[in-house]
This record gives sequence, C-alpha cells and structure tokens, in this order.
Amino acid sequence: MTIRIAGNTQIPALAAIRAKGYELEYAAFAEGGDVGNCAYEYNAIQGDRLFSATNPEELLGLIAMWETRGDDWKATAGDFAFADELIDNGLVYDDEGNVIDGE
Repeated sequence: MTIRIAGNTQIPALAAIRAKGYELEYAAFAEGGDVGNCAYEYNAIQGDRLFSATNPEELLGLIAMWETRGDDWKATAGDFAFADELIDNGLVYDDEGNVIDGE
C-alpha cells in the first residue's frame, strides 16, 4: 500500500484526529482582504494541548509526533545526525524519473 498526501487524504486525516478525541477548529485568513487568496489554519485541541497546522495531514503528523515523543518532542543531537544521514543517502531524480549520480 502507498499513501501520499493528496486531495483524498484531508477528510480521512480529520476523521482520524476526531477519532483520537480531539476537538477540531478551522479558520481561513484572507490575505490582503482577498477571499480568493487565503491562508488556512487547522487546530486540534485536547485538554491543555493545542496543535496547529496549515492542513489536516500536517496536523495529524504533529499529533503523531507528540504521541510518540511526548512533551519532550524537540529534536536531539541524535535526531539531527539521523536526518543528515537520511538526506545524504537520498536520491536525486531527473524529469524522466532517472536517478542522477551525484558524484
């Protein structure tokens, strides 16, 4: 199975957050008063905890991060080393999907 963020993942993400017992809030902020150009905010609230993101998938990710890491969720030195290794070992693709050798 593969899941990638797309238009069909927003509602299931919201449903998952609601199933976890969070209260949800949504707001749109018209940039320069232009309702056709909005910035979005999704909030999940449970007790004294507030999670906020620009889309439901990000919001669910923040909740999952906190559920996994707890109140001490910020990155550690080991986390930075892992992220550096992940990026260093990542692949770069051209427009046709071919791997570009970075050497």
